[in-house]
Amino acid sequence: MLAAVLRRAGVNVSLLVTERHLKAIKSNGLALIAPSGRFSVQLEAELDPRAIGSCDVVIVTTKMWAIEALAPTLQPLLGENTIVIPVQNGIDAPGMLAKTLGWDHVVYGTASLNAAIEEPGVIRQRSPQQVIMVAEAQGQNSDRLLKVKEAFGTAGISVEVGSDGPALLWDKFILLVANSSLTALLRSPMGVIQKDEDCWSLYTTVFTEVVTVGRAAGISIPPQKVEARLAFARAMPPTVMPSMAVDLMAGNRLELPWLGGRVRELGREHAIPTPANDFIWAALKPFLFGNAPAR
Repeated sequence: MLAAVLRRAGVNVSLLVTERHLKAIKSNGLALIAPSGRFSVQLEAELDPRAIGSCDVVIVTTKMWAIEALAPTLQPLLGENTIVIPVQNGIDAPGMLAKTLGWDHVVYGTASLNAAIEEPGVIRQRSPQQVIMVAEAQGQNSDRLLKVKEAFGTAGISVEVGSDGPALLWDKFILLVANSSLTALLRSPMGVIQKDEDCWSLYTTVFTEVVTVGRAAGISIPPQKVEARLAFARAMPPTVMPSMAVDLMAGNRLELPWLGGRVRELGREHAIPTPANDFIWAALKPFLFGNAPAR
């Protein structure tokens, strides 16, 4: 989705893709079905990063289970000042990438987007929101991130530059775990959860467990942030369907170990009970590795 929006705004964009998507993009371009309408763009797409070379910014959008193997293959994309922005779900991607690529390149990143693959070379965007949050590992103000903010702003993508990377990740994590868990459990979009008080009660219990575990892990999650995030969840578009629910219904592998599963791990580490997350883990665990080829 980001590639299509940036390219339409005139930004020079290259994509690393699988062979299945490569054929479609080479033939028809990359298409985005957005709330405002459908459009297609022509852009460079490659299987091998060496064919692209060094970039100013690398946005990593793969699923969490691919990060460890992917990291060393990204080396050809790095120049002296290249910024690597991971936008994976969960709280672990920046650290995993930095082990290989270094914190000189990797920054903390997360995205508020709702989109999924419709078919090879075609992305469907379910919500108009396009926001990326970034922060330097050292927490200082960063001219290079402000340049990213300016460049992405020309494409209508909001970039928020923060100073506390871990808190930035958890700001999304507390919402995403509950969103992903309940929509996957119910095989339904957010509107079903918002309208049913029993479902909403379970949602808030999952959410509260994440907040409690985060605070035990030393993350700053002020009460006003908790209230704002719950209000945001209650008011978000009812058609929103997080990617884990989409993957579950498509028979694909799930990111549950890095979402609710991660909450369970941290709960045990800090002696915090997580019964709601434990229940959803047990209910979804049989589907962890899916039953269909990854798209």
